[in-house]
Amino acid sequence: MRRLKRSALVILTAAVTAGVTLNLPAAEAEAHAPSPQPITVTAVYQLDTPPAYTAEMDVSWHDWQPTGKAAGVVPVALLDLAEEYNISPVYAAAVFVLETGWGSSSAWLTKHNPAGIRCGDRYCKYDTAADGLRRMFEIMADYYSNGLTTVAQQRLLWSEAEDTEQIVQLMEQLAEGDSNG
Repeated sequence: MRRLKRSALVILTAAVTAGVTLNLPAAEAEAHAPSPQPITVTAVYQLDTPPAYTAEMDVSWHDWQPTGKAAGVVPVALLDLAEEYNISPVYAAAVFVLETGWGSSSAWLTKHNPAGIRCGDRYCKYDTAADGLRRMFEIMADYYSNGLTTVAQQRLLWSEAEDTEQIVQLMEQLAEGDSNG
């Protein structure tokens, strides 16, 4: 299921709030038209304005499509799961790229482990790439629901290394479609 873009939701919300009846013939709409009410739009969303990729960025979902090298490396399932779990696809792709070395690590290739996920003293093994990615998103969503909502907060708990700045740099690179990898 695809979610509506925020701009469409603002328009629909404004129409419903104003009591506008949509898709009725003009005569019928006039017969049922409620009295006009003022509409206040509290947030304006610019579709072409990406979030600021910083350590303090909220990691909730936003629209993004990979280009350049990322388009050939980032699994399609990652984009679908990002939307399903309401996690930024750029943040998740940056974690995937860092943890798998652009999809080339043995943990990813042999165990479908996209993010260094540990099972005791070894890396967890998943039956499929989608299963491994789903587990990565479950962890990210769990962190988010427990108050770890920024890149810095999640990486502090997730990673043994101080790699927040690397994740931010990768997010910027991925968002720009840089093919230098």
